[in-house]
Amino acid sequence: MKHPYAISLDVGSSKANHTGSWRTMRPEYVDRLPPCNNACPAGEDIQGWLSLAEQGDYELAWRSLTANNPMPAIMGRVCYHPCETACNRAVIDEAVGINSVERFLGDLANEKGWRFTMPARETGKHVLVVGAGPAGLSAAYHLRRAGHRVTIREAGPLAGGMMRF
Repeated sequence: MKHPYAISLDVGSSKANHTGSWRTMRPEYVDRLPPCNNACPAGEDIQGWLSLAEQGDYELAWRSLTANNPMPAIMGRVCYHPCETACNRAVIDEAVGINSVERFLGDLANEKGWRFTMPARETGKHVLVVGAGPAGLSAAYHLRRAGHRVTIREAGPLAGGMMRF
């Protein structure tokens, strides 16, 4: 008999399903990274800053993004974005344009003149970084955020390394 409405059917006891007070299995809670975060070589909290950008809080999104990546305007242009390949949204329609949002936040920060915050405490240590390419500049940025004084030495006339060519 067909019913024009949804009904609950009695399936009998749920003992066979191992549920209820007699269950023999317990759920296992696993803390995993979203696929986009897991695929990011820079270790960015993509889900975090993307959510802030979606809410329209671009400066806070940029601050969250630059916690791991000091050059979002550059990375948004040159990164091969494995995060988008791993994006769950691609199963539904298309992957989120993560590198485009990253580039937008970096460009907006440059346009608005947003500045990085200084470290809360100084360690008294001084570190020399040899090379002012992307890796050297990124290392200097993270060392400075950790409270160390940093000196950068570059053999070439300008910072940027191979990015300048």
